[in-house]
Amino acid sequence: AWNPKEKNSMKTAYSFPHEVVQDPSLGTEQKRALLAEWASDACAVDSLPTLRWRPGTPFPVTLSSIMDARRQLDRSVAYVDESDNAEAARCTVIDFAKRRRFENRA
Repeated sequence: AWNPKEKNSMKTAYSFPHEVVQDPSLGTEQKRALLAEWASDACAVDSLPTLRWRPGTPFPVTLSSIMDARRQLDRSVAYVDESDNAEAARCTVIDFAKRRRFENRA
């Protein structure tokens, strides 16, 4: 299992931050933790603070690409939450309508 506290346990096959977001084997919190670590100052390239180079990756990436991936993750999670809420609202309206029809018959 992936453990965010163990640096060596992080999958190293990611060359770009968006690959983290697209990995179906990771949960949302794991993706957030991985992107946060990649964006941290610990991965900053000396004299080039806008670049981050995570150990095990082939080259550095821009901090903005990591933040874009994080926003993409947040949007995808918000979309799922919004879809769930819309479905719940439809069910509530349907249930209420059925109840009214039943009460009017009695």
